[in-house]
Amino acid sequence: MDEVERPGRVEVGLLGPVELRVGGRALPLASLPQRVLLAGLALRPRRVVPVAELIDALWDTEPPRGAVGNLHSYVSRLRGAVGGDRIGREPAGYRLDVAEDQVDIGRVERQVAAARAAAVADPARGARLLGDALGGWRGDPLADLADRMAFAPERARLTEWHRQLREEWFDLRLAAGEADDVLPDLEKAAAEDPLRERVQLLFARARHRTGRTGEALAAMETYRRRLAEEFGLDPGPTFAELRQRLLDDDPGLRAGQRGSGSAHSAPGSDIRLPADRFVGRGPELEQVRAALREHRAVTVVGPGGVGKTRLVLELLARIDRSEAVPVHLVELAETSKPAEAPGAVAASLRLRAAPEGDVTAVADRFGHAPALLVLDNCEHLLPVARDLVAELLARCPALRVLATSRQRLGVPGERVVRLGPPPEHDQVELFCERAALLRDGFREGVEASEPTGVLVAEICRLLDGLPLALELAAHREAVFGLRQLRERLSAGLDVLEPARGGDRSTAVTAAVEWSYRLLDPDARGLLDRLSLCRGGFAAEAVDHLAPPGAANPAALLAELVDASLVGCDVTAEPPRYWLLETVRHVCAAHLRAAAAGADDAHAAHARWILAHAEEVHQLRRGRSPAAAALFRRETANTHQALSWLIGSGHRKETARLGIMTVVALADDPDLPLLSLLCGLTRVVPHPPSPTAGDDTEAVLAMTVGVAAWMTGDGRTADRLLGAAVDMLPSGHPFRWIGRFYRMTNRLFRGDVAGVEADATALLHDRATPGWGSGSAVCCAALVREFSGDHETAEQWLAREEVLLTEVSRVDGFVTYTRGELAAERDPARALACFAQAYRQCDAQGNTYVREVAAIGRAAVLIRLGRHAEAVTACRELVESLRRLGMWPQLWMVLRLTAELLVALGDHATAAALLTTADGDPLAPAVFGMDRDRHAAVWADIADRLDPHRLVLHQDEGRTDGRAGAAERALRALDLQI
Repeated sequence: MDEVERPGRVEVGLLGPVELRVGGRALPLASLPQRVLLAGLALRPRRVVPVAELIDALWDTEPPRGAVGNLHSYVSRLRGAVGGDRIGREPAGYRLDVAEDQVDIGRVERQVAAARAAAVADPARGARLLGDALGGWRGDPLADLADRMAFAPERARLTEWHRQLREEWFDLRLAAGEADDVLPDLEKAAAEDPLRERVQLLFARARHRTGRTGEALAAMETYRRRLAEEFGLDPGPTFAELRQRLLDDDPGLRAGQRGSGSAHSAPGSDIRLPADRFVGRGPELEQVRAALREHRAVTVVGPGGVGKTRLVLELLARIDRSEAVPVHLVELAETSKPAEAPGAVAASLRLRAAPEGDVTAVADRFGHAPALLVLDNCEHLLPVARDLVAELLARCPALRVLATSRQRLGVPGERVVRLGPPPEHDQVELFCERAALLRDGFREGVEASEPTGVLVAEICRLLDGLPLALELAAHREAVFGLRQLRERLSAGLDVLEPARGGDRSTAVTAAVEWSYRLLDPDARGLLDRLSLCRGGFAAEAVDHLAPPGAANPAALLAELVDASLVGCDVTAEPPRYWLLETVRHVCAAHLRAAAAGADDAHAAHARWILAHAEEVHQLRRGRSPAAAALFRRETANTHQALSWLIGSGHRKETARLGIMTVVALADDPDLPLLSLLCGLTRVVPHPPSPTAGDDTEAVLAMTVGVAAWMTGDGRTADRLLGAAVDMLPSGHPFRWIGRFYRMTNRLFRGDVAGVEADATALLHDRATPGWGSGSAVCCAALVREFSGDHETAEQWLAREEVLLTEVSRVDGFVTYTRGELAAERDPARALACFAQAYRQCDAQGNTYVREVAAIGRAAVLIRLGRHAEAVTACRELVESLRRLGMWPQLWMVLRLTAELLVALGDHATAAALLTTADGDPLAPAVFGMDRDRHAAVWADIADRLDPHRLVLHQDEGRTDGRAGAAERALRALDLQI
């Protein structure tokens, strides 16, 4: 019996017909259910496969009444083949206890990784190893289960993976100089899949390498026409690039060079490639790619303007989809203060709150999941960037960091890739490429005249070959021509000399200075003042920032755009403008040199943002959907203006801009702005002291109080908001704001009397907007409902029915409240209300209430027993709230998830989640009816788990922390899908 229970090594084959080998010998599985069951388990070795999923795989149509019993019988028979202890029974399903490399998919994955590592130094060896990996396929994956719909996604994934590996194998063989040998294989692949672009590109390269360039170009043209005629599509940018290189007889295509047929698809949704063609840098791209495979921290180092950022963007675009992990690009060029660097990273991750600091929020967001963080332009923030990267690498074991900087970061284990100017032929190609875009006939003139080609090479040498300087010079060639351009560069523009040693003055800066000198004085003055703008600007900013006495600011802006010193996106509505970062830094230095002029420019910038904030505030009073989009458009400039007002001691303007900003943030949080406003705590006296005839101190206290409420600091919020309300006179236009957010803070704490007192006062304050009055009624109703007094809750709504009916047309909070009051008695109506509230908030840009409505819906689904929908809802909420950094709300969802998992039989995970939640200070108080539910869930857990297991899982919860709890919940929910 021992031999049956514990056979020899078990191996499962899925890359072909399902195959079972025991002790090296094939064991036939004549029964279809056994093959289905083995495949379903082997696709996830050592992971639990839910019973429902196995039943779906066994029966494509409606399963029989005794499906669970039949499944047990099939499992028993399969155990007889693989060994009884190889298939384990778990509460949620079954698990096949074999290592990943005992399944052919896992073995191939390991072989592919080895091939890629070897290919970095030796493409020929990499090709041989990858060929061996491809030999693991015995035919179409899961070939004998092709009619089973449950396996269709896996068959599609494995088939696509095989195609990608085969194309990578072709690419490596070309790189190894095996064009003659690979050509027949490529010809067959192209015939089998004539619309697969990468195969067509590899086939063209192979033909070119074997001296058949004409055939390659003809085949590419045939492919292009077929796409256009049959599908109305054009090939991708890689196709056009390869065609041009073939026409140019690019020497790089003759050598063993990889990548020309790779897909150009950046895995990060926020990564945007410039529209112009990337020139050269093939070896450097491969060097950085190889470094990233082997090291967790890689820094691309080089002088300003050498093309570090463009190289990294191109690398991200060429990462194969099969290898891609989430990519987060953080552009630090606009971050001028070292202390703001962690906030910039948090903002790029779209976090909206960081109660324990930006670094912790970022680390919690990444957790233990694989990701690539790209930090661009670190040199001016070196110490804080070094500390930030070291901390993130220590706390996030699967994270990799790719940085660009003029100096290495200096973190342990950092791999430095030094980037110098490209080879001379690439410099000339880049200059000619850009110049030809601006002047017809340029390229033909260079090719027809040897002296003209010599001029281009001389200009490249004068500019030290720095790509950005070359591009700026190419723009001016259309104005001066090559000869005069060369003479201007030779006759005194010595500032174009490259940086040496620690000198931060570079050829790029010099090129900017040169362009700057060609402007008239008013245009230079405007450009200097526009350097204050962060994140771009709209056209109306120019009216505020134009130098005193300057005529026609719009014409000055047009001159700057024509000079390529200001970028412009006319497709945006309204059009958006920005300065190149090198331009901004140069002009900021000019502005700082004129001390009085700098103060005047900052004051003008602050006046513009104050006017913008007034417009947002008025739109928000009317609950206009345009308010959120208008506010987001200038969040970076609002941060800039507030920072200057705070630093320069303009308390009155700080208070006014601060209160309008924080009210907008309450609907649509922005982490850097929220952190800045929370920092005002140090300038608010404790306790705040009123000044006769001046509301500044009260408004400042109110601003910090609302910011504290947003970050979960209820005690500070209650103290400052209460003080502000007491200090301001009746009828003050901002007094209602303090009372409103004090009320919401009290709602969170379950203070029934406090909420009702504030709600009553808001209803009698004429300054309160209609939506504020409606929300006040809703908060009073909600606090009564949550405390178990449904009758009084309904009385609040009935008392103000006319008001609520009017407000509900534009405000999702009213609709959400109706859903909460219906949740216990009419769940169907509650779900309809929550769905409508979600849509209303999404249209308004009200992120906070939108997520709260989604939480209400998830709770109803759980209590209705609609577990499949509840699993999906909870999973989506955990992801979105973690991304936003809204941890108090996330704890509400994790408690709901624990309740759901108890209903699904996963008491262990529920115990860990509740332990973590109950110990976190940001988790909201449990009161009213929720207190009974909470106690019932704990009682169920204690009843199902023996004391030893209960203590074990509670200890796991205590060590999880926030990031661990969220990831534990996601793993448990994934097993239920």
